[in-house]
Amino acid sequence: MVLEQLESPMCSYTLALLLEPIELYAHHVHDLLILKFQNKSNINILRKLVQILLELNNENIKKFKDIHEDIFESPIETDLHVVQDKESLLSKLIIQLLEGHRNEDITYSVSAAKMIAKKLFETSEDKTSGIDSGIFIKIFTHYAFPQLSAVFDIYEDRYGRSIQAAIQHQCKSQIEVECFQDIVEYTRSPAGYHVKILRQALDQNPVDYITLIRIFIGHEGKDLSEIKLEYSKVFDETLDQTIQDRIDILEIKRLFLTIITIGDDPIQNDSSETRSDERDR
Repeated sequence: MVLEQLESPMCSYTLALLLEPIELYAHHVHDLLILKFQNKSNINILRKLVQILLELNNENIKKFKDIHEDIFESPIETDLHVVQDKESLLSKLIIQLLEGHRNEDITYSVSAAKMIAKKLFETSEDKTSGIDSGIFIKIFTHYAFPQLSAVFDIYEDRYGRSIQAAIQHQCKSQIEVECFQDIVEYTRSPAGYHVKILRQALDQNPVDYITLIRIFIGHEGKDLSEIKLEYSKVFDETLDQTIQDRIDILEIKRLFLTIITIGDDPIQNDSSETRSDERDR
């Protein structure tokens, strides 16, 4: 693993202006692995990694791995094994996410969803065993999101309990449960999931600027409008109002407000257009 000085919020802000989102993700992941290696953070690094990788499609997973290896001269899988037991459930989950083999069909099979939901229920009722961990992980990392959503809905409708019951039976620790629950929440509502992550980052003391930068930059021009709308529904205030009130670093506040508001200020609009043009070069 190539160890470098961790990037400050202002450094990440500067990188955000210069890099493609996937390249920015690679820098953030590398920072997380350094924190884990040096044991300098009380946050759970592996859950952060799941959050970053979860939203990448197969093409972007490949691009992410290529960029990481090119910049840091080591495959991401190798760096992961330096800081985490490769036999742990979470390591296996992350490695499978890094394989980039998720089915990306928008259709799903009801019969397959019923079969998997039944198996999950039966194993959660059996107090002595569960589904093989490799199979369980592949369900969450290889199945298309519409197929996963059907599994979760059928499980809860047919058996009258939350899918979290099946997850808890399969996992040995709370952090494992939380990582698989993240996949459930993202599957059901990507916008709602990112609203939760945004609010958690804003509620931290100090504010988790790295996560905020990653989400705003990564979703600019994609589904940020959906995230903004969902945020307003959940918290009864607009996202830009929250940013205005809670962000102390002026330059970062300006960046965020430029991204998330349409605005009447032509200077802001010009700034946004310039930054987008720079990325296209």
